[in-house]
Amino acid sequence: MSTFNFTWNSESKTPKGKAFARKRKAAISNGSNDLSQSNSSGEHSSTLPAKSIHRNNRQVSADTNDSNTDDTNRIKTANQTKTASFVPKFQNKSFEESTKLVKRKRKKDKTAAQTAIKEGNATDVNQNQTQSTQTHSLFAVRHKDVYINTNIKGKSIVEKVFSSGKKFSDLDIHKYLVSNLQKINFITLTNVQEKSIPVIMTGKNVLIRSQTGSGKTLAYAVPIMDALQSINPRLKRTDGVQAIIVVPTRELALQTHELFVKINTFQWIVVGHLCGGENRNTEKTRLRKGVHVLIATPGRLLDHILHTSAFKLNNVRCLVLDEADRLLDMGFKRDIIKLVEELDQSKVNAEYDPLSLLKGKNKKDDVHQKTESEEEFPLRNPSSKSRQTILLSATLNKGIAELADFTMKDHIYVDALDESATVNPEHMVIPNTVKQKFIVTHVKHRLFTLSALLISMEKQSSKVFVFMATSQMVDYHYELFTKYLVKMPRNRGKLKSGDVVLLEDVQDSDDEEEVLDMEFFKLHGSMDQSKRKEVFKGFRNAKTGVLLCTDVAARGIDVPSADVIVQYTGPQSDEDYIHRVGRTGRAGKSGSAFIFLTHEEQDFVTRLQEHKVFLQQHDPEDFLNNLSILMEEADHQKAATALQRRYEEALLNDKDLHKMACLAYTSWTRFYNTYPSKLRSIFDFKNVNLGAYVASFALRETPTEVARIVRGQVAKTEPPRLNQKLAIHEDNQPKRRPPPKRKIKSVSLTTSEYSSGLAPSKRKKKKKNDD
Repeated sequence: MSTFNFTWNSESKTPKGKAFARKRKAAISNGSNDLSQSNSSGEHSSTLPAKSIHRNNRQVSADTNDSNTDDTNRIKTANQTKTASFVPKFQNKSFEESTKLVKRKRKKDKTAAQTAIKEGNATDVNQNQTQSTQTHSLFAVRHKDVYINTNIKGKSIVEKVFSSGKKFSDLDIHKYLVSNLQKINFITLTNVQEKSIPVIMTGKNVLIRSQTGSGKTLAYAVPIMDALQSINPRLKRTDGVQAIIVVPTRELALQTHELFVKINTFQWIVVGHLCGGENRNTEKTRLRKGVHVLIATPGRLLDHILHTSAFKLNNVRCLVLDEADRLLDMGFKRDIIKLVEELDQSKVNAEYDPLSLLKGKNKKDDVHQKTESEEEFPLRNPSSKSRQTILLSATLNKGIAELADFTMKDHIYVDALDESATVNPEHMVIPNTVKQKFIVTHVKHRLFTLSALLISMEKQSSKVFVFMATSQMVDYHYELFTKYLVKMPRNRGKLKSGDVVLLEDVQDSDDEEEVLDMEFFKLHGSMDQSKRKEVFKGFRNAKTGVLLCTDVAARGIDVPSADVIVQYTGPQSDEDYIHRVGRTGRAGKSGSAFIFLTHEEQDFVTRLQEHKVFLQQHDPEDFLNNLSILMEEADHQKAATALQRRYEEALLNDKDLHKMACLAYTSWTRFYNTYPSKLRSIFDFKNVNLGAYVASFALRETPTEVARIVRGQVAKTEPPRLNQKLAIHEDNQPKRRPPPKRKIKSVSLTTSEYSSGLAPSKRKKKKKNDD
């Protein structure tokens, strides 16, 4: 007698499956047809032995004279089924696919175990499985090649900083000014100073181009101070502003003001500055008292010109536009045009003389005499009505040429590069004392690679600029590094689970120690002006340190001791790359510049090669060596994994830091999606792996979850423990009453248009008789 194999489905563990099992046992023992009825209802079904099925058939035929053909047919079909078990109706294809995956996984594990037994490594099978589960996903990345050719034979365009041994004492300037320059170690003239200072002292309009860090500020500061001290009689505060210097950023305004103050040995010459974020009333008082040399940012300068009555422009005889390319990039073109128009209008108003018009004198008769007297430097002659314009830039483009044509006429072009006539304007000039390198990393490796680089720079006692895309990125990385990189747990190498270093369990500050003797600073445009000033001065005076900043510190900032530049995010233009790198290697000093690139962004190196800028690849393994020493772990991957886990656990425990990380990531996505068309093929947002970039911010959420957190759809707070809808859980504090509605007192809103406007007469109510 043949029987069918009985197998259970996974659903038998459910309450319905247990009830069906009890029915099955009762049906087998009692020979009832409840099982067949339950099968007909669509619930769990199974194949029964043939003997019990035949017994059920005989009992049904004996009890009923008219056999139930439906039941017998159902039982026959049950006997003829060859499957071991029926699949419930609610099971779908996903269940079948999952079972196939489980079978394949078991088969794979079985074959792996058999091969391990043959090789004699059966004891290592379980260890390998446990280690594979503990392996971090940081290094589970597909290998990608770096295909950029760095062995291209090309010659970079080199601009000599010091062309000859000529000194400031060789110039025709005041001896006190020379001695003051020598006190602050300015003795030898740079190439741009040697070429531009004699031209500026002739009083002609000048357009100067020179690389960053070549001393362009002194090129116009020395002639201005020498001309103002030569005025006889001496200048008074009531004489007003004589020269205006326009700079793009607040930090550059402060730096230029400090330089003027250092070289100013003449106490009667007053130097002042105007910049956004400062107290406007204080600046008004300063202008009212009198300033001779004014350094200002465009927005605040134009604000005072239009709204401060004490600010007069009729005596301005020199206008300097420093970092003109940056002024245009920041959108100050309209402000500069408006400034020039106001200066021209003040000149016209100053020349207006109604008495001469009444006497019938013609101004054109005195033109020849004025031109002869104004051939000298206009600043030396207080009665001069002309204005000299000096425009300085590190790069030349179409916008600079248009600005020069508008602001000045018949200007002289001075280029510090000797071979400027034969050089393509597309080619970029960077000091040859700077070693330029690029680092190609996987996206997930960016964070710990940057940390390893900073650790390496701390060993060399370096001063580092780290340029990032947005202010949110600067704030987040500043908090992350100051809290979880500068300080590390004690006995880090012993805190292991197996072979993996675990640092996230250490939360007590007493168990941590400072491992980096390096101070971190942050600087971006969203900071308060007083804080920005404090950070800028603190970083300049520090011997070693790291400044996390945006491009607000990329132009004109002079930190002579800065020897390392790190571009953590790519620049949005080729000129931005030049100015970022120009923060080091200033005035002939040596420096290094690193730029982080992913494998998809490595074509940026090829683009720089077209501009005659050649970079060499740097292996990040050199930095990971120092990271392993700090983490007390010989294996680079394990050391990097431990640091990444420390960052991730910090975000899980610190809600504020987690929020900063989410904001930093979303701000980066907006930045990356706004690259100009020239660089869109290299920095293409469509080719970006957003999930990997989330990991580079030490976040464990998906990009969609991060976006929801930022939009406020998912709150990272603990769920409320009490049901706020119940009256017993309401707060004891009394509810605030809504403010009373204000009564309408206007007569026009309470009276009809047909009313007389008089107050209504009050009528006395008649008393009703009780009778």
